[in-house]
Amino acid sequence: MNDLPFILLLVIGLLAAGCVTGSQEIPGAPAGIPPAYGSADNAPAAYGTGYATGTPGHILDMTYPFDNASIYWPNAQGFSLEPESAGITEKGYWYAANFYSASEHGGTHADAPRHFAKDGRTIDQVPLAEWIGPAVVIDVREQCARNRDYLLSVADIENWEQQHGRIPAGAWVIMYTGFDTQWYPDPVKVMGTDKKGLPAIPYLSFPGFSKESAEFLTTQRTITGIALDTPSIDYGKSEDFVVHRVICGADKLALENIANLDKLPPSGATLYVIPMDIRGATGAPARVFAIIP
Repeated sequence: MNDLPFILLLVIGLLAAGCVTGSQEIPGAPAGIPPAYGSADNAPAAYGTGYATGTPGHILDMTYPFDNASIYWPNAQGFSLEPESAGITEKGYWYAANFYSASEHGGTHADAPRHFAKDGRTIDQVPLAEWIGPAVVIDVREQCARNRDYLLSVADIENWEQQHGRIPAGAWVIMYTGFDTQWYPDPVKVMGTDKKGLPAIPYLSFPGFSKESAEFLTTQRTITGIALDTPSIDYGKSEDFVVHRVICGADKLALENIANLDKLPPSGATLYVIPMDIRGATGAPARVFAIIP
């Protein structure tokens, strides 16, 4: 009997529950099943516990932990965690529980087609297997450092293919801007402003996909979706969200604010996106990780 599917499901379940930390071996795992990383011991001083090693043969955590600093659209409700209970009960045992709330689209999160397509699928209508695919990382940090409103071009995609071969079927095509990777969750450095509400929208400034690159990927290649380390697949100054419209209109998926792209290789890894399964949702917080061979 092949235990690999069971072991992978076990890894996913433990990660979601927060039970696998540090550099623990997966009990009973055959050779090649990696230890998981993501403990506070490995976390950078600047932010949280979402840090993970990127060495070959390991699970790379690509999720920013949610807290009141998580990046959301300026006019969206941010993440809030409020204690409901915390203390010793009348029967003498400890009990704690919290209440949390947030808009769908913020922090490390997934977009379902319904986000910008009237008849598109919602989060709960996308099969779990569809959220998993080869990771294609297109590094445009230099371009984004020169122009923080840079748009990924078809030429950038073709340059990647010249080096690594044709984009594999079912791939997640990831634009590596360096923005979140360097600065998350600083809103000024990532988004261009820390203003809130609708008046903040004109001040937004960060890179994204071009319309042409989105059309190329949805018509000339067979992808699962696109992703990047900024708050939106459309660049900050977009007024028509054309990339969202192209991607969602083609029934593809999107992933925004992903972490640790500096540790993900240009090709060869597999990306796992595990969104919260919210019925009828246009998007959802997601636990994202990659397995690096």
